[in-house]
Amino acid sequence: MRGLATGFATITVLAALSSVSRAAESLDGYWIDSHGEVILNIGRCGNARCGKVAWLKKPRGPDYGPRRDFRKPDEKRRSRFVCGLTVVSGFKKQRDGTWGDGTVYVPDHGMSFSGYAEVLGPHHVKVSGYVLLPVFGSSEVWTRIKRKPPSCEEQAEMIANKSWSTDMSSWPLLSAEGDTKSDAPPMAAR
Repeated sequence: MRGLATGFATITVLAALSSVSRAAESLDGYWIDSHGEVILNIGRCGNARCGKVAWLKKPRGPDYGPRRDFRKPDEKRRSRFVCGLTVVSGFKKQRDGTWGDGTVYVPDHGMSFSGYAEVLGPHHVKVSGYVLLPVFGSSEVWTRIKRKPPSCEEQAEMIANKSWSTDMSSWPLLSAEGDTKSDAPPMAAR
């Protein structure tokens, strides 16, 4: 009987560790860069992961309107807003647990780089971008955030109304599944 209880406890601990390990490997969610300048929303796109710009600390462009992709080499695409722009694409789970085979677009440079990510734990991911070989690149650690930024449309409205703020404390909290949980009215209604 004692062996059965010990076996059950071992299975319970292993199951708990397995779920923590799966959570630690997840790339999905909202991530803020190490400088606090941009938040990406990473999620599924087909059988890979992609990320869109969800928030910018400095959201205004040279024209004082919402920042646009003005450094894009393709002139027809320079009018795209950076908020909402897909900047991470094609990241696939690798055998070693990292996420690779991806592309990272950097609007500040108007350039794309090869990229990969290593989830360091449930709250941190090391993101790397490079040209040709990983040795010719750079990395930084991003942090998972627990609040959902206002939509890009709400942010554009805040810019137009001159009510832009970098205060994240009023953003709705995200549940463990990534859904918001808040009784507060939507950001646009505030």
